[in-house]
Amino acid sequence: MLLVMDELERGSLDPAIGESIVAFGAAETCSLESRSAIAVAGEILTDFISQDLTDVASRHEAINADAYLPPAWQIGLDETFLAGMAGAMAFVTTGLTDVDWEGPSSAAEELCLKAILDHASEVIPEVWKIEDKARLKADVMDLREIGFQDIDHEFLFEPAMDGIDKSDLGAQMGMQSLSRREAFKKFGNR
Repeated sequence: MLLVMDELERGSLDPAIGESIVAFGAAETCSLESRSAIAVAGEILTDFISQDLTDVASRHEAINADAYLPPAWQIGLDETFLAGMAGAMAFVTTGLTDVDWEGPSSAAEELCLKAILDHASEVIPEVWKIEDKARLKADVMDLREIGFQDIDHEFLFEPAMDGIDKSDLGAQMGMQSLSRREAFKKFGNR
């Protein structure tokens, strides 16, 4: 007998895992359930990148890249780039457990934080029981507002905005480079 997802019993998140998420004042402002979803999302995405790195090193396709990279950055992935993304994800997941973390300091780290927050609010509720989905979305939104210096990385997900970082408008906005080649370059103001 085939069961659909709604018929399956979903497990609850272990609240203890959420206690580790303290960056950006999360311990004071976010529910423990929301912080647990963020912690689990970080673990899952770390595994995704690790699997993609293993696959690419074995001359296979990176099948999880759409969970953490914009479409244009998924083309021609190589081992060196994915190793860099694995390092960026490790830095971000560790940063989320540091009360003094100031947030991402490169485009790669921004994409990792974005992926974790997206996964926490969009995917985790589909897999685990989340008692208060509205609170989770609100908590994630608050962390987005605090955690990112800017939203330049969001332009990577809008094909119509391709090249804005190299335009006069991008220069006027003080926009960072959105080139994959410069994904790991540290921001000048961090």
